[in-house]
Amino acid sequence: MKVLVVGGGVIGLSTAWALVRQGHDPVVFEQGPLPQTGGASYDQHRLIRLPYADQTGYCAMVVDALKAWDRLWDDLGERHYAEIGSLALSTAEGDWADLSRLTLDRLGLGYETLDARQIEELCPFMTVPQDAWGLVNQRGGLLFAARIVEALVRYLQHRGVSLRSESRIVSVDPGAGCLTLEDGSRETAEAIVVTAGAWTAKLFPELARKAVPHRQVIAYLEPPESQAEAWARAPAMVHLLNDVDIYAAPPVDGTELKFGAGEHRRPGDPDKLDPLGENEAAEVAAAFRPLLRDFDDYKILRGQVCPYAISPDDRFVTERNGGVTVIGGCSGHMFKFGALMGEELAKTATGERAYADFRSWAEGRRESLTED
Repeated sequence: MKVLVVGGGVIGLSTAWALVRQGHDPVVFEQGPLPQTGGASYDQHRLIRLPYADQTGYCAMVVDALKAWDRLWDDLGERHYAEIGSLALSTAEGDWADLSRLTLDRLGLGYETLDARQIEELCPFMTVPQDAWGLVNQRGGLLFAARIVEALVRYLQHRGVSLRSESRIVSVDPGAGCLTLEDGSRETAEAIVVTAGAWTAKLFPELARKAVPHRQVIAYLEPPESQAEAWARAPAMVHLLNDVDIYAAPPVDGTELKFGAGEHRRPGDPDKLDPLGENEAAEVAAAFRPLLRDFDDYKILRGQVCPYAISPDDRFVTERNGGVTVIGGCSGHMFKFGALMGEELAKTATGERAYADFRSWAEGRRESLTED
């Protein structure tokens, strides 16, 4: 079956990979270059972690995602992943880390808990409240995002997949199974998959309130020389403070230390995102001040603006109309599911998976789609 894939980020490329594996004929359309260096998928690293508060479906999905990434590594002949585990902090009963612990218990997934002293032994660059405890998972870690996207492009090129870079789609006609490009040309197929990220609402205005385009800023830093070795051994860090959603990706395998703050985002047109402000990277980094020793000795290297689509409840947004399947509202936590989501989108687009089942799974409302 011929399947048109709109969007050349990790989800679109992974969907094409899965379609090739199933014997189908994907055609990928990307409005910019491939790899698309200006998209949300192109960054040094992305976190993949088991803790997911009380979202049992997404926690279970991470287990399946790790298996899907292994299938992708086998096909690529390359592995772009560091299993360094994850650390989350809890300072109150029922907070994000505490809910994550209960969810892991419910699913029978292992973890460790550390007191404040043990956390500081594991991460000597940190200072934590004495009543805090840490949730540590050995599984999970860092996906090297840009390397993955580049490897997928090379793989698909090698497999003879048509990759249509610099090909902006301006409309999708579900009834006709047709895409219209900016130059006025049209492409038709039995199935269409739209993985347009922050640009989803431009193609489907009715989704504007469900997949709201946002401008997100992250910061890259250089730790003090005295703490560089400890950072290089550190786990990925998620939800370190209850009042501020902050996370950190350690400098592993040639990457740099990255800080992110979920609250440092605002709505914005992905085609007209404001450039990075002079102090924005410093503002992101400042959220970490309460937790880091010698904070003033960290050197800010640069900031980066990312275009995201945020849904009101942080659940993925899916739609189906005729032969068109849409995934959006990724809310900054889609990359970890890239290979798995590509497999499931491919099955759904080609009729192997019922859309109703795919939708409830993608929204995190069921734990599995398979017997395995």
